[in-house]
Amino acid sequence: MMKMFKLFCTMVLVMFVFTATSFAAAKIEIKVATIAPTGTPWMAHLEKWRDNLLAATNGNIEIKIFPGGQLGTALDTAKQVMRGRLSVAAVPGASLAELFPPFSLMSTPFLFDKAETIDCIYDTKLAAEFNALLKKKGLINLQWQETGWVYIYAQDDLSDVAVAKGYKARVADQPMSRLLWSSVSAAGIELPYVETPAALQTGMVRGGESAAISYFAFGLVKIAPHLMLTKHMHQAGSIVMNLKQWNKFSPDQQKAIKDALPDINEMRAGLRGLSQKMIDNYKAKGGPVHELTAAQRSAWKKKVEPNWPEFVKGLGPEAEALWPKILEAKKACE
Repeated sequence: MMKMFKLFCTMVLVMFVFTATSFAAAKIEIKVATIAPTGTPWMAHLEKWRDNLLAATNGNIEIKIFPGGQLGTALDTAKQVMRGRLSVAAVPGASLAELFPPFSLMSTPFLFDKAETIDCIYDTKLAAEFNALLKKKGLINLQWQETGWVYIYAQDDLSDVAVAKGYKARVADQPMSRLLWSSVSAAGIELPYVETPAALQTGMVRGGESAAISYFAFGLVKIAPHLMLTKHMHQAGSIVMNLKQWNKFSPDQQKAIKDALPDINEMRAGLRGLSQKMIDNYKAKGGPVHELTAAQRSAWKKKVEPNWPEFVKGLGPEAEALWPKILEAKKACE
């Protein structure tokens, strides 16, 4: 009887060791790249996702975040995910549009007036079409992201579009930016964003366009203090994962990964609130913040809108096919 008891105990111990070993072997690490530095709303969003997933899977799936561009630029990391060398990347709107030209349509200057319309299109009306575009390149969209509204900044008040004619403006290496500045006959000079502060200081350029948070964070406000609240363009973004790696997860694991993501609407509200707070604080301190009148904004739009068709055509056949759907979705979401 004692021998049988000892044998039973031995079997239980072996089973325990085997189970524990298997559990440890099953632990999965997901590497996530972002250009967002620590202490930013974008990084906080990813950290919350990491903590939620760790708790939901009892530590089985762990997210390791590489902030501040440690693994490369936003474009570099997105390409790494496409090749399967990296699991996940948080890709801002500009880089997403560079990889997938049809996404540039959602940043068409002066197409949208309200953020809620844009959210509706991404989340419901054209979610399937956008996700299909990403899947063609071997990616899956885990969640849309938010960069925010883009505004015009300058060393002078450009509320009146006539003043922009011949103005030396920094142009981003993006079709949307080229469309804006060429439409108003500005003297545009293409420059990387990181080179803009120096170019403003030397007089190479005197203005440009930027999301509010970047405008203040990069110190552009000190060199080009006039901020025109044009809200002429919006940029979103996406947390993308390599599709082949995604398909290796079980349905339960896939559900856990997606369910652990914090509510995107919380992130949107937080970023938009922060942007507005920074603008309000700057204005309260005497900063030259210019709220365009309806007539002034309309004058800007009238310069740009006639060039939309050529802009769409330049993005390629996929964009041309998607454009009518975006216009239809816009009407439905307004």
